[in-house]
Amino acid sequence: AATGCSGEGLSGMSTLALSPGKGGGGGGVGGGELRVFSAGLDNTLRQWDPYDMACVRVLTERRSEVACMTFVSSRGILATGHDDGCLRLWNVDTGSTINMREHANTVSAVIAAWLRPSEEMVVSGGFDGKVCVWDVRKRGAMRPHL
Repeated sequence: AATGCSGEGLSGMSTLALSPGKGGGGGGVGGGELRVFSAGLDNTLRQWDPYDMACVRVLTERRSEVACMTFVSSRGILATGHDDGCLRLWNVDTGSTINMREHANTVSAVIAAWLRPSEEMVVSGGFDGKVCVWDVRKRGAMRPHL
């Protein structure tokens, strides 16, 4: 769930994600602006203002530890890989998630990549040895694994 940024004393950070910035503006919240996200050991995902590093938004993960993440700029979503083998897609504005599972255990790496000129995909790798290519528009694996 999305909440305010109270209690900004962080217990530690496990991963970081940046979106590409195309212009200035306040808060890094608008389209095309730089966004900075962190995942903490306290199971929170935080969005930070890239100019003054003030916390803009906090999302709480309740199911499994966040192992990795990336921002999918074409969709405006945060993709996180988890210890339970799930890839979660976060609507940063609402805190809602979509769970996608293909890995048998920890998703240890996730990136957003342009595999076709008009389609940004998410690629994940896990401790199970799988590399999965996800079409986030279809909410499932494009190819189960490589």
